[in-house]
Amino acid sequence: MPLTVFSASRRMELDVEQLLTQLGAETVYVMPSKSTPIPESWKVHCSTDLECPSCFCTGAEVVRASKSKVDGHNVRQAYFRFPQSDSSAEHHPFCDFSGNVSAAFIPENLVQFSSAKDGVSRVVRELVCKGIQLEVFTQWDIRRMREWFFQTKLQSQFTITLDPKLPGWLDGLHRHASWPQDLDAVPIGLTTEVLGIPGFNFEAAATREVSQRHRATLDILRENRLYPGAMVERLEKLATDYHGKSVYDPTVLQNHFQLTNRLAAFICSNHSPLSRLSKAHYPLNGLKNVKPLLAFSALLLFISDWQLDAAVSRFAQIASSKLQADETLGNVMGLNPFHDFAAWAMLKSIQDLPSIQIPPLSVKEEIALKVAELKRQAGTSN
Repeated sequence: MPLTVFSASRRMELDVEQLLTQLGAETVYVMPSKSTPIPESWKVHCSTDLECPSCFCTGAEVVRASKSKVDGHNVRQAYFRFPQSDSSAEHHPFCDFSGNVSAAFIPENLVQFSSAKDGVSRVVRELVCKGIQLEVFTQWDIRRMREWFFQTKLQSQFTITLDPKLPGWLDGLHRHASWPQDLDAVPIGLTTEVLGIPGFNFEAAATREVSQRHRATLDILRENRLYPGAMVERLEKLATDYHGKSVYDPTVLQNHFQLTNRLAAFICSNHSPLSRLSKAHYPLNGLKNVKPLLAFSALLLFISDWQLDAAVSRFAQIASSKLQADETLGNVMGLNPFHDFAAWAMLKSIQDLPSIQIPPLSVKEEIALKVAELKRQAGTSN
């Protein structure tokens, strides 16, 4: 359930406490105590004015925080819910908050800019607050960006049909196959005489034979640079969890992804509060939590019509400002549209390959079987 919502009339993001304080000031009512019901007029206003930060549906209801009667500690955080009613629909099926999610749930592609849980979050929070103070962007711009991404998701869907076992098999083929120059070399017949050469490399010969068996698939992998590598487990999980479901195709934002990474790396290398947290040669890889920086970089590019130089200029304006950041302005949900981008893009690319029949054996097992076969042919078991 969302912890913050966007107020259409105020053009700003609010959490429950901020909303109730704002309503109290605007209506000259005393803000209700924890045990006092929220006025009906406030409920009507919330239902029509407040939007989900992901799918922009209305019909919001306030769920207030509650404390333990035993020790007074919070047992439930205040949040907003969007139930279906006669006058409003519930969350869109592709909304990040649809389904049974907890009150503390923050979707992986959304970033709470007010967070200060680590060094990167604190630096980005200050940049966001200064950006709003300087009117480089507004909370309305952040809301526009979330809506742009949501509409992009709706218009760019594909259905997961990938066999979860295929990424692992392809990775095994890539890791165990012969080098291209070995496959392109003029073949040498594996006669009994050749196999009987003292010190003959049965492993290399078997690897070449198995690689030739799968040459067409190997060529496709190398031409398209499809190397699952460390992503195998993630690809298997995505293919299993989302099998038969319609999901967002991230490849439509490939250029946006590259621009965002370029800008984020530039900021990381040239903004001392961030560069101190990173490594000189691998700025983004050196950060423990890169999500807030990617969200901020994507925002600068979005308001700059994805023009890199214009986005850098806006960053320079913010970073050079001597303003003391008003941290209350950062209570807004930013967007990192590229969460898990590499894995989803790899999954889509593998799924789009011509049909590949997965053999019953792994490539490593095929090679071992071929080694045994060649040794039998040579009349040796060593």
